[in-house]
Order: sequence, then structure tokens, then C-alpha cells
Amino acid sequence: MRYLALDVGGSAIKHAITGDDCVLSDKGSVPADFDSHAGFLDAVTGIAARSGALDGIAVSTCGELDPVSGEMFSGGTHRFNAGTNLIRAIQERCGVPVSLENDANCALIAEAHDGALADCRNGVVLVLGTGTGGAVMIDGRIHHGSHFHSGNVSFLRSDLTRPDSPTLAQLNGVPALIREFAALAGLPEPAASSELLFERLAAGDPAAATALGNYCSRLGAVIFNLQVVLDVEVVAIGGGISAQPALIERVVAEVDRQFEIARVPLPRPVVRACRYRNDANLIGALRHHLAVAAVPRP
Repeated sequence: MRYLALDVGGSAIKHAITGDDCVLSDKGSVPADFDSHAGFLDAVTGIAARSGALDGIAVSTCGELDPVSGEMFSGGTHRFNAGTNLIRAIQERCGVPVSLENDANCALIAEAHDGALADCRNGVVLVLGTGTGGAVMIDGRIHHGSHFHSGNVSFLRSDLTRPDSPTLAQLNGVPALIREFAALAGLPEPAASSELLFERLAAGDPAAATALGNYCSRLGAVIFNLQVVLDVEVVAIGGGISAQPALIERVVAEVDRQFEIARVPLPRPVVRACRYRNDANLIGALRHHLAVAAVPRP
């Protein structure tokens, strides 16, 4: 069988061809420069048309959704997809079975199969990107929640005393890290990037060290709070930035510090990088597709 896997993000749609073995080939991406639901469908249809004969399309996307019905409750970055049925819409355009799941949940599916969460029953995936995507596994299964909002840590408040305080996405997304680095280093914001930050960090730049330290301190607090509520075995860190060993080292150290200063002894989770990193959403989307054996819906 031959499938198209899609990872719909805020800035691009990543795509790959894959089979039942979940090995990715012909990987690529197109800019997410559309601003309407119709434009989104045109982009997906274009990718599918260039992909040749397909037996199905597995979609990972931002936003809250029902993976069974295909209903989108929010579109995440692509707000115009809210209130639509993406399974039905893509099937009508492409004529093959389509499956759909939230992007963080797809990352969890991939990591739970044979990745960072393969050896545990209860775990969390945190995907660091424009915001902070989250997915929760309880007793070996994704916990979607009553309204398909479980794991949505991007909307955590940063100040419990202020309902209007910045959300975690605003305060601790990768763009916020880059902005802080640029300000501390005296760089124009367009000249800063995560790649430059880690290059400067390796060279001993105090601005890079301070920006990353602040970022990891906030992330460590989030992991501490999640652990207090969920009591998981592993927290896996994903997203492109998770490929940087310096990030993972600092997050692990910060989580250890927060548990060491806790007033009572608390069980702490293992914190590690996701195995599949940038490919996790694509691989998880296909594993979800194979599990649900998607069929055309009217």
C-alpha cells in the first residue's frame, strides 16, 4: 500500500510518501501561505496530485478535533478550518480514504510505538514550536479529554493571579525564545534564529545562555506542574529545537532542580528527547491511519 502522510503546521505542510512499514520517502514541504479553508484544500490537493497513485492520506494537523468524525473545533494557527470536517473535505477532493489526528497526538502515537514513550504506560509529549503542543497518554492510550482539548498546554496561564496574563504559547514558544535572545544580544529580530542561538551558546555567549536558561526554567515549571497532576513516567520533548542536546540537558537539569526544592518528596518523571523529532507527526499520522482503517465517509 502507498500512503501520503501530511503534517499541517503553522508555517508549512510537510509531506512524505510511506507504506505499511511507516518508512518515509520523498519528503518535502510547501509553505502554509493560504488564508482560507479553500486555499488549504487547494494546497493539500496539489500535494496529493503530485504524489501519484495513493491508497490513503494520513493527516496530522494543529487544532482541536474529533479524529473519528473529522470535525474541527478549532483550526489552531489555521483558524479558518474551525467548524469544517477535514476528513470529508479532503476525501471529496482526493477520492481516497483519509484519517485525521491532532499533531501532538500524532507525535505521541509515534513515540509510544517504538520511541521515547515505548517503555511506559503513562507519559506526556511536549512539542516545542510556535506554541507548546501537548499530548497525554494514560494507561497506554491517548487521553483526548471530554472536549478533545487534553494536553493543550499552550493555553496555560503564566500568572495565576492575572486572568489576562500571557499564555504559555506567547511566553514560551520558540519565537519568544528567539525574541528574548535577540534583545539580550542586541540583534535585530529578523537576524536572530534558533540556529544562531545555539551557535553562540556553544561559543560561550552569555546572551544565548541567559535566554535559553529562562526558557528552560519556564518549561521546567510546566513539566513540574504536569507531573504533580498526572504522575507520568516519561515526558518526551519534541519539535525541531529538541534536536539540540544543549536544550535537553538544560531542561533535565531544571526539572531536577524544581523537584529537589519541592517541599515534599515527589516522584519525578524521566525527561528525554523524542526519537523521531521532526518526523514524529508524519509517522504518527500513518500509524493512526493504519489503526483506524479509515474508510470514505459520505
